[in-house]
Amino acid sequence: MISFLFTLALYSYAFSARIKDIASVEGERSNFLVGFGIVVGLRGTGDIISPNLTVQTLVNLLQKMGVRPDPTALKSFGIVAPRTLRPRDSALCMVTAELPPYAKPGMRIDVQVSAIGDARSLRGGELILTPLFGPDGKIWALAQGQVVTGGKEITRSPSTLVGGFPTSGRIPKGGIVEGEIKTTINEKRFVRIFLDSADFSTAKSVADAINSFAGTGLAYVQDARTIFVAIPEEFTGRVAEFISAIENIEVLPDAPARVVINERTGTVVVGRDVGISEVAVAHGDIVVKIGKEPSPLPPEFDAATSKFEKRTVNIVGPATTVDELVRELNKIGASPQDIIAILQAIKSAGALHAHISTQ
Repeated sequence: MISFLFTLALYSYAFSARIKDIASVEGERSNFLVGFGIVVGLRGTGDIISPNLTVQTLVNLLQKMGVRPDPTALKSFGIVAPRTLRPRDSALCMVTAELPPYAKPGMRIDVQVSAIGDARSLRGGELILTPLFGPDGKIWALAQGQVVTGGKEITRSPSTLVGGFPTSGRIPKGGIVEGEIKTTINEKRFVRIFLDSADFSTAKSVADAINSFAGTGLAYVQDARTIFVAIPEEFTGRVAEFISAIENIEVLPDAPARVVINERTGTVVVGRDVGISEVAVAHGDIVVKIGKEPSPLPPEFDAATSKFEKRTVNIVGPATTVDELVRELNKIGASPQDIIAILQAIKSAGALHAHISTQ
């Protein structure tokens, strides 16, 4: 039985794609936000060993709400001073979020919460109102809500088993955008389109498609990733409408032939049009010969076992692809590791016409 650890993804045909699917317009970028908050409502899984900063944060929070802890009152409960509190049901956390492009005040965004102390789990906790700051130091969002964790904590006396990461979680739609990043897109006289993958051929195809759509030479290639597009006079002040029109233009993206190998999982991903020239490879008991004429040498035969000592792949034809070679290797029962080693040997011999990378 042939192992199915080997996976081949072959793209034999070229498919068109919209410009919006393979590129982005200059200015469409997200911004990272960060804040410092406290999660409460934990069942004894909060900060325990080093609670001083947690206590200080709790005291500051209470003071802002008009509640001032009284050391005398605390002493009657066996607590000498606020700094000696043991807030086992709360945890200090870093709160992060991503502000999407064109975000408006009132929009909700997802929030990530991660413990920074010795808390064992944030499960069941709730984040108290936390401001989120941008790189400019301004408050761009406020976060609050129930923390959803993916990890599990199983207590079995005398030990505790923890699976996943219960000290990190998220609050779906737990952030509310407070500020708006001003955009001047309708005032632009030109825009630049950035390809997700740099390729001169694809950039030329995008520029040609835009010029064909507009009927004039509005676009040209600046580099392998950037296409410069001038704004037509009839769209002055309505640049967003023009972008909406050109981003739905379909093009045929191109890319260099590539083979990606993951030796740990035995996975090989092969792009389209990956060809192989004439070559002969001997790997263990496997012999591979690719050429215009069949090999005149028959496989070696062992009379004692009545079996062929060598497993042979002999491909004849003017052009051979990796897909065809892999199919033939699977027929003779080659393992994923054998296939990977053979492909790497063919590449080393200069007969595999593709960029090859390993993970």
